[in-house]
Amino acid sequence: MRPGLMEVRDKQFGAFTAWQALCEYTRAEMRTRVDRGEWVRVFHGVYREVATALSPQLRVEAARLSIGAQSLTAAYQTAAELHGFAVGESRGTHVLGAQRSRTSRLVVHSDRTEPEDLDLIKGTVTTNAVRTAVDVARTTDRLDTLATLDSALHLGISRDALLAESERHRGRRGYLQAVELIELADGRAESPMESRTRLRCIDAGLPRPEPQVEVPTRGGLRRLDLGWPEWRIGLEYDSAAWHSGDAAAARDDLRHNWLSAEGWTVYYVTASDVYLRPENFVEPIRCAMRGR
Repeated sequence: MRPGLMEVRDKQFGAFTAWQALCEYTRAEMRTRVDRGEWVRVFHGVYREVATALSPQLRVEAARLSIGAQSLTAAYQTAAELHGFAVGESRGTHVLGAQRSRTSRLVVHSDRTEPEDLDLIKGTVTTNAVRTAVDVARTTDRLDTLATLDSALHLGISRDALLAESERHRGRRGYLQAVELIELADGRAESPMESRTRLRCIDAGLPRPEPQVEVPTRGGLRRLDLGWPEWRIGLEYDSAAWHSGDAAAARDDLRHNWLSAEGWTVYYVTASDVYLRPENFVEPIRCAMRGR
């Protein structure tokens, strides 16, 4: 990339407009780079180099450049990313502003904010952590919402702060969902899929499972993603990344044997079970509880 455009790019989190590129390149040169896949369009009239990560900072800046705004505030799921919260896989870029978006990948909200509602994270203006968590809790799918709230608590936001913020949203769409899930959130959850699995259990009417249950065994302290100590039943999210390969199988078998020796029954769940067939793990657990 030529020095003039490189300087502009570096000031804009890796994004640059077609007009800025044409100050350094001819139209033919620019078209060649786009056709080769060296430059990738982010939003209308805005590009990034293919090697540049599509960070939330870049996406917010690209949104600002695309709609010609003086400034934009990251909000909802995009703000949650900036705060380090867990968010769902399918997400657009969410900002606060007055202009309309030309694409469904960019969602412009007209929400009002006060100065105390805003933070600055790595050069990007965003709604503050508590406001962001409640905004997501009001407007996002339940499974993804609990994962976001669990991670917010894990990062040090208090439940009282979330409940106090939720009162400011009373009467808005999703208020009741936000309050319900704030009460169910648990900062001990260590992954978004553990959070989603826990909510499936609660929604099915099972007793509320405890995250990260520690079980003393003669082979050492073992820990389960979720558990019901009263029934000595555990539930593990079966992540392919963690439970694949011969070494992982040997480790899991040994762990399972020690838990069995202490009278624990452990069930396993996959992503497809959580999203599509929760009865695959909910009903066996329910039957086991009745049996005990």
